[in-house]
Amino acid sequence: MAQAGAALLRFPSGARPRFDPARTRTGKEDTSVQSINHEHHVTESPAQLAGRVREDSLQEFCEELFAPLSRRDQRRWGWMYVRGLLLSAGRKSMRNIAATAHQPASQQNLQQFVSKSTWEWEEVRRRLARVLCRHLKATAWVLAPLVIPKSGSNTVGVETQFVTHMGRLVNCQQALGVWFVKPGVSCPMDWRLILPPSWTDDPIRRRRAAIPVEVKNAPAWEHGVEALITMINDWGLPMRPAVMDVRQADAGEIIGELQRLHIPFIVRVSRATRFVRARPVPGRRGADDEYTADALAQILKGRRRVVQWHDGERGTHQGVLAAAVHVNLPDHLTNSDVGMSDPGDAFVPIGVDVPPMQRALALIAEWRDSVQGKPAFWVSNITNAAVPALLACANLTHQVHRDQEEISRRIGLYDFEGRSFGGWHRHVTLVSAAHAFISLNRLHGAFRGPAEPKGVVIPRQHADSPWQEV
Repeated sequence: MAQAGAALLRFPSGARPRFDPARTRTGKEDTSVQSINHEHHVTESPAQLAGRVREDSLQEFCEELFAPLSRRDQRRWGWMYVRGLLLSAGRKSMRNIAATAHQPASQQNLQQFVSKSTWEWEEVRRRLARVLCRHLKATAWVLAPLVIPKSGSNTVGVETQFVTHMGRLVNCQQALGVWFVKPGVSCPMDWRLILPPSWTDDPIRRRRAAIPVEVKNAPAWEHGVEALITMINDWGLPMRPAVMDVRQADAGEIIGELQRLHIPFIVRVSRATRFVRARPVPGRRGADDEYTADALAQILKGRRRVVQWHDGERGTHQGVLAAAVHVNLPDHLTNSDVGMSDPGDAFVPIGVDVPPMQRALALIAEWRDSVQGKPAFWVSNITNAAVPALLACANLTHQVHRDQEEISRRIGLYDFEGRSFGGWHRHVTLVSAAHAFISLNRLHGAFRGPAEPKGVVIPRQHADSPWQEV
């Protein structure tokens, strides 16, 4: 057993490095986007924002992004829509977006461009992702859930469903966003609309919403894995850790699929997730050899250490109590009671080398809110990184949630008025483009703050966050 100390919280140094999840700085990054001030500012008026958004920069950005659109008028409508998302006040309705162009007649054309046109949003997203990666080095790809409350039942994907992190039934759309993330910068790149069976299995609804035949009902994590494969294989993006919350799903199935695909990951699991020893005991592999994450946390409390990392977004150091051990997932899960006896040396602390054939996963218990509070549990297959680097990467989820609520929401992420599947995807693609323009031009301060005008409330950073403890 390793002696208590700082070494307890470090992964084995002998593992062959594949990439560095904490590597977020590079001398080759565009200096114009290296340092971004994320302090909260008073919301600026549309007139003030117009003075901050350089028209030539926006024009150049949109020309590159919409180059795949074959028709010149479509490229113009794309620019006008993104500009309207950035500059219009209040809800991003077609009327408000068109008003920024001082062309009332353009409202119908914009409606056609988003809801009924046939331009392919996938190619625009690919270009958007490549633009981001050309200027910035990503730390991770964060897969973040999105809940959009709706009234009525005719908008594509809307259903009254229980949302766990809200703790209540909500009439809503649910989606999954794949975000480019590094400290100080996070931006959505790809989206999946999670359609319930009431939509995928109803031919009338499918026809009315123009849902493509290949779109089926599937859990959010499957959509996420599919998006990651597309990003890496088809878009040519670099391999980065995938960070996601799988507490409401089968962690074993998801982790197994990510390992099979050789995708590096840091996933948050529930306290009921079961684990077995990283160093197997001959002749023992049953329910009595399994421990829930919660049971392990109780046993490992005495091994907790303060783990610190530099928060590049705030320019400060963050610290939590954490304990980490090597684990494996059971071959199959059982319904037997899980024992609370000390696992002993068979659960190998981080810092003690494990033979490569046995090294599988790292389990990190993180006590963020209080010493006696409930820990968060993270599992990763990145066995060549220090625990502080993994926790810094995992906690980028809070930055994503804040930017989703305070930037993407402010520029219209929740405001799609149409009913079609393609219309929703085109709208969120254009919102992502507007968000990327903000990120690449250091305009975060101008767009953060409470939504405007009256009656639209943006939650604070951790309100109804899907990453909070439930």
